[in-house]
Amino acid sequence: MNRAAIHELECFIAVSEELNFSRAAARLHMSQPPLTRQVQSLEEKLGVRLLDRNTRTVSLTPAGALYLEDARQILTRLDSAADTARRAVTGEVARLRLAFVGALMDQGLIRLLQAFRETHPHCQIHLTDLPPAEQLEALRAGRVDGAFIGAEPRRKGRDLATVVWKREPLLVALPEAHTLAKNKTLSLSQLKAEGWVMVSRSAAPAFRQQFETLCTQAKFRPRVVQESDRVAAVLTMVAAAQGISLLPEAMSRLVGKGVAFRQVHGQKLTLDHAFAWRIDEGQEALTDLVKLLGPRKRNLMPRSLENESFY
Repeated sequence: MNRAAIHELECFIAVSEELNFSRAAARLHMSQPPLTRQVQSLEEKLGVRLLDRNTRTVSLTPAGALYLEDARQILTRLDSAADTARRAVTGEVARLRLAFVGALMDQGLIRLLQAFRETHPHCQIHLTDLPPAEQLEALRAGRVDGAFIGAEPRRKGRDLATVVWKREPLLVALPEAHTLAKNKTLSLSQLKAEGWVMVSRSAAPAFRQQFETLCTQAKFRPRVVQESDRVAAVLTMVAAAQGISLLPEAMSRLVGKGVAFRQVHGQKLTLDHAFAWRIDEGQEALTDLVKLLGPRKRNLMPRSLENESFY
């Protein structure tokens, strides 16, 4: 197979990010002609034009934009592999590859990972930020060993196991100027006429199912007016008065102004945070992490977490 060379990828990425061959060459500390030859060689190997260029402009083709994402990941994986090898020399000979939802990363999860490292100093932890649906795909493909997926899916398949390790209140998020923001608490039935902005079903299917079930119990069908794969975008849309949302309490710490968070009365709304892993994954470090996460295994926690409540 006529594979791309690492230097060709580095040259392509530099040109793609600078959209200028001269600036890309300066960034890589090389002259422009060999840079141009490296990019041309890459295109010839692929049999695909990655860049549109003329005497004045450079732009990515649709194929080039897709290839850029993968090229960046390849170089990141190479850097990670080198780091893994160096850590192994210093005694970190085990590795756990964990996925998590970046927006749900809070002090509880950070302390938990710190506690695991206290008892497993020879285990490297590699973290990848992925939406829940992509986490499950990565688990099944063997790209990660475990995943902090947020809401537990109703049907996870026989190949995966899960444990709920934390329970968190769900709050209604409203634009600060919303008429209902003056209330200290709200009921879901008060919100049946509102437009909702939500994390997309494709990104977080289990959470969306939970949201729709709660609305059904409150006897209305939610009118979802906008969606996003990222919670940060949902918060921005709420702040811009595009609609209201239902979000975990941790999200209230991500914004200072523009969004008002209110509790729901009459119902105890919570998000159960689940950790998932493949049932055929037998490495000792993962087994120990699952024990630390399990609600009946508090006695296995080190002293730094003895008084920590995950519920």
